[in-house]
Amino acid sequence: MATELFLIDGNSLVYRAFFALPETIATSKGQPTNAIFGFASMLVKILTEHGAQPTVVVWDAGMSGREQISGDYKAGRKSRPDLLREQWPHMEPLVDAFGYRNIKVEGYEADDVIATLTEQAKEKGIETMVLTGDRDMFQLIEPGIRVMATSRGITETKIYDREAVVERYGIPPERIPDFYGLKGDTSDNIPGVPGIGDKTASQLLQEYGDLEGVLGN
Repeated sequence: MATELFLIDGNSLVYRAFFALPETIATSKGQPTNAIFGFASMLVKILTEHGAQPTVVVWDAGMSGREQISGDYKAGRKSRPDLLREQWPHMEPLVDAFGYRNIKVEGYEADDVIATLTEQAKEKGIETMVLTGDRDMFQLIEPGIRVMATSRGITETKIYDREAVVERYGIPPERIPDFYGLKGDTSDNIPGVPGIGDKTASQLLQEYGDLEGVLGN
């Protein structure tokens, strides 16, 4: 089995695990474990389906300065639920137990650290798989870099390469930033152009090429 560097968006997967599984999953003493169990299941899936691969789990440690550009950035997000907060201290030790590495860079979001690591891996000729629930990470896709996107539940995923992105959105990965610039991103509280959703954004980019082309017409 070929070696591939796995870069995991820890925050994205833990939140998905927490909300995908019932809060009744707990120890005999009542300690909640649904997020722990779900996150562990995702790590087991990687090990089972892809073998023992070099794996790094990246965690948020800031907003990469975006909150200084826009005070509304992620402003609509609720604070971490209490039941998830109780489980959070166990996540990094869980990663350690799998023999994987935890990384966080003070002041930066996991997305940006992952993007940097993919570039460093590419320079060394290392192929990369990014595991996340954030579709805006599709912009990283190019030869040697794929994205495994979470879907329904905790272990249902789909691997995207360039062709898969074009098939789903009608545009190549490098146009994903323009796509979100037009339609906005409600999860990060980033407004788009009023009246433009996924379909219209895709059609405009297919017709005019990029965001500058859309604005120029």
